[in-house]
Formats: sequence, C-alpha cells, structure tokens
Amino acid sequence: MKESDYKEFIKRYDQFKKNNLPTPFWDEERQTLEYVYFYNGKSIYNSKKAKGELEVYPNLTEALSDIAFIGFYYPFTGKHMVTWRENGKLVQKAVVEHDHAHSFEEVVKALYTSPESFYIASDEEQYYSKQELIYLRRVQKYLLLIGMKDLEVGEVSNSRFQNKIHAKYKNVFIYRFSDDALKDILNGKRNFRVINWYPQYAGDKTFKPKEYQALITDQEDNFKMFVEFTHEEVKHYRDIKNLYKNNDLKDDDLVILCHFKILESFSDL
Repeated sequence: MKESDYKEFIKRYDQFKKNNLPTPFWDEERQTLEYVYFYNGKSIYNSKKAKGELEVYPNLTEALSDIAFIGFYYPFTGKHMVTWRENGKLVQKAVVEHDHAHSFEEVVKALYTSPESFYIASDEEQYYSKQELIYLRRVQKYLLLIGMKDLEVGEVSNSRFQNKIHAKYKNVFIYRFSDDALKDILNGKRNFRVINWYPQYAGDKTFKPKEYQALITDQEDNFKMFVEFTHEEVKHYRDIKNLYKNNDLKDDDLVILCHFKILESFSDL
C-alpha cells in the first residue's frame, strides 16, 4: 500500500484519537470488528512506541494485554517453516521445533498446520486449562482421522482444504464411550446409546438411512467406530442395567435407547 493510500485508510480511526482504552469498532467497509485506541504508556509488545500512536487489535484479549502489561504463554512443539539466505538465495524448510504462542488461537493455528508433529510436553500442560487440553486433543485426533498431514511448504494449495474424508463425516455427531461400553459393543453385547427420558420425548422412532450417524471415541478421544442409528425406544432402567450402569437412576426410571449398527470400525481396544 502506498504511503498516501495508507494515510487515507487510517483516517477511519480519527474518531478515536481521544480514546486511550480499547474501543470496539465495526469497520463496515471491511466487515471487521477491531479494538482501537491511541497509545499513552508502556507496551508489553513494543517498548519503542511513541505517545499518540494508533493501536489496532483484532481481539480484546491482545488489546487489554497491552493495557495491563500482562500476556499469555503457551509452549508446544510443532512444525513450521523457517527461511534463510544461502548463496544469495532464499531457502525455506519445514522443521519440527519447540515453540510458544501468546494466544490460544495461535496454538490452534500451529496444530492445524502440523497435526502430525504437534504435541505438548507433560510438564508444559500446566500452562493450559483442562478444557483447552481436551479441545486440542479432540481436534488433533479428528484431523488425523481425516488424513490431514503436516504442511511442508510455505504456500498452501486449496486442495488441502477440500477433504473427502471430512465430507463423509461432516454431518455426524461425535460421542464418547467408556472402555467397558466399547468392549460390549465390539463383542456384540450392546448396540445402543442411552439418553435419560424427558417429558417432551415424542415416542419411539425409526431413522432413515444416513439420517442419524455418529463417530464414537473412547475417553481419550481415540476414534473407534462410525455408526448409524436405526431406531429409538423407551425402556425402564432395570431392563438394561446389566449393560449400562448409572448410579443416578432407579429401576423404574425411564431411559431412551438409541440403537445403532456399526458401519466402520477403526481399531480394536
């Protein structure tokens, strides 16, 4: 962008010149939400900024990090591109290295570009919440299920984002089962998922082919099978408690059994 064009572009922020705290700004032209203010103090990101300098952030977290002089630290190992000059030419190579990020979004981006190599060491899990770790685990294992590979080049082809396996699973649910339940399913003892009965339940139903499908994982989000639900029926808990244990239910309580058939099994326990 030419300097003259840039000066014209940033005129949209002139309305915030007196604002020294992050101000939400919806840019109608670019259909973008930003947080804008004019710098008037120290910065966690740039100690050389001048007073009165325009600050534009894509999210409030980063903007407030600058204001409160505090940020996040997320360590991980992943694959990324490194570039250097050799014999007058730029050389680019994908390497697996220890890295870190200052936002969870950056961590997710690293996982998305290197689902095979990405991992968080056990002594570094302390920097993440339990919820974040579960999210990353599920996403990584799903990306591997659909065949995503580490990026090995700088420029990314659109073909990377046209995944045939995901197209197969795009409308399915994902449910976790216990190891005991999975064993019973694989041994042919059980072919249902259980839902607690609720007053608004419309009654027994039969599903059409491909109407209701799901991927089944164990408690560690390892994908075990792809199933299709065939029908639902209402039973008393006493009728199934030999195969399904729930200490919160009494014998006369009603439950909904969602029966399924296995379409694909990915691995044995």
